[in-house]
This record gives sequence, C-alpha cells and structure tokens, in this order.
Amino acid sequence: MTRMTFRHMCSAVAAACFMTISAGAAVAQDYPKQPISFVVPMAPGGGVDTVSRSVAQLLSERIGQTVIVENKPGAGGLVAAGYVVRAAPDGYTVFVADTGQLSVTPSLHETLPYDKTASFVPITEAVSAPLFLAVNAASPIKSVEDFIAYAKANPGTVYGSTGVGGVHHLGMHLLATKAGVELVHVPYRGSSQSTTALASGEVPVLLSALPSLRGHIESGKVRVIAVATPERSVLMPDLPTIAETGGNLSDFSVAVNIGFVLPPETPDAIAQYLYKEIDAVMDDKALQDRLMSMGLVPLRNGPDQYRKNIAADTAKYLEVIKASGATAQN
Repeated sequence: MTRMTFRHMCSAVAAACFMTISAGAAVAQDYPKQPISFVVPMAPGGGVDTVSRSVAQLLSERIGQTVIVENKPGAGGLVAAGYVVRAAPDGYTVFVADTGQLSVTPSLHETLPYDKTASFVPITEAVSAPLFLAVNAASPIKSVEDFIAYAKANPGTVYGSTGVGGVHHLGMHLLATKAGVELVHVPYRGSSQSTTALASGEVPVLLSALPSLRGHIESGKVRVIAVATPERSVLMPDLPTIAETGGNLSDFSVAVNIGFVLPPETPDAIAQYLYKEIDAVMDDKALQDRLMSMGLVPLRNGPDQYRKNIAADTAKYLEVIKASGATAQN
C-alpha cells in the first residue's frame, strides 16, 4: 500500500465517521416531532405499568410531545417484544420491560416470534424492585445462615414462587445451588398467591418484592431475613444482604429491574436524548417518593451500563435455566 493510498483511506474513514456523527446529531435535533409510544408487556396495573405512566406524564410535559402508554400483554412479554422489534427504529416506539422480558424470556423459549439475535437499544435501567428472602414468622429461621442450616437438615424443603421460569423461581434455584442445599419448587400463579402461601405456612420460604410482602410483614405472619441485592437496600437499610453471608454467596444478586429500550438499529443519538430526558424526569421528588412507596428504587443507569447489565443477567439466567430444567409455561 502506497503512502498516498493510505492517506486517502484514512481520509475516507475520517469523513465517514464525521458523516455518521453529523447524521446522528441531525436526527437528535429533529426528534421528537410526533407522539411517542411506551409499550408495556402486561395489563394495566403493577410496577412496570405504573413506572411507564408516571414517566410518560412527566416526559410529555418536559419535551412538549404526547407520550402514550400501550399495554400489549401476552406470552410472558413476547407479544410486546415482537411488536417493538418490528417497529421502525425511529425513536417513537419504546419498550418498557423488566429483567424477565429482556434477560429471562429469550433463554426460556427455544423459539421466539422474532429474530432471537435482535438486540434492543438500551436507554436507561430506571428502577429496581429488590427481592427479599422471606420466611413464615413461625419458622425458627432468622438469618440466611439459619435458612441454610435448616435446608441441609431438611432436604427437599419447599419454596414458593410466582411461577416456573420467573426471576423469583430462578433466583431461589441459584441460591440453593450456591448454598449447596436441596430445595423443591412450588409455583403459584403470581406474587399474591405465593406470599399468601408463605403467610399461611403452606411454604416456609421464598423470594419476593416488598409490596407483596408488606401486608403479611405488618400482620406478623411473615419475616424478611435478607435482601438479594449486592448492597443493602434503602427500603430496609438495617436488613443484611444475602451476599453478606459470604462464601459462595458473596456475589449473590437477584432483582427485577425495569428499564426503557428501543427497537434494534435505532440511532444512538436518539437513545442518548431519551436517556437525558428520562433521567431528568427521575429527578422529580414526588416521583421518587411514589416509587419508593411501591418498593421500587431508582437506578438511573445509562445506555452503556444498561447494555452490560442486560448481557450479564442474560448469561446468568441462561445458566440457571439450564441447571433447573425450567421451560416456558403457556
């Protein structure tokens, strides 16, 4: 390669990069010029829907464009995910999803109604719903160490969950594997049923989010012994983490995080614009208070960190799914 040819090649690459950056900036300047849709993979009500509607209202006021919430429930989030994957990558369709839809479902199903290699473009991992290890209050278990000792003395101890293949199920399977204990899974149809089973003594232990547990905790029927996040939760700051147990559990972390993503191939400039605006919305004190009252903790991770977290969670849950033998439930 001659020196002149090399120079020409470098100039061409630099020009292409400049054009790409300029195009991205132009897209961001021209956006948004029409209503934006937040697609929610479940029926109205619940954490994801509430986060979507709360952010949509404040975002509409901030950017001067209507933000509509569209509920598209079905097939564990696949209906909504497929709709977003096929949407135009122009920033006007946003998928508001949690860890289940983004990191569990793709591995739980052998086939998907859309290209499995399609990668959503992350905007922000906005909030987290920490999961708590809870036991029936009549149980002698008062710590993670107590739970492990109890499970080792009683092989086949049962635990409840919100259903096969959910984060609550896979999280407990991961806990059992790391702790070296044998547990038997009893799935229920949702958090209300599983926590009621815990309160009645039908199952002695489970992982659940705080809103589902709060009433039973207040009634004295359920006791929480640890939180499954890497660090102590602001929701219950005096409660230890499971990771504090040490040993194989020192890196234990399970939570249901809610975030905003875009269709594949959406320009990064749009993702960055929406991150900046949604993150500004998350500064609203009333919104923060409302989220905390619901057992949701603001995270506010940006696109790069969110991409890494989705990849890490997907790898983690794929391994647990294989080990547990979990399959998609119709």
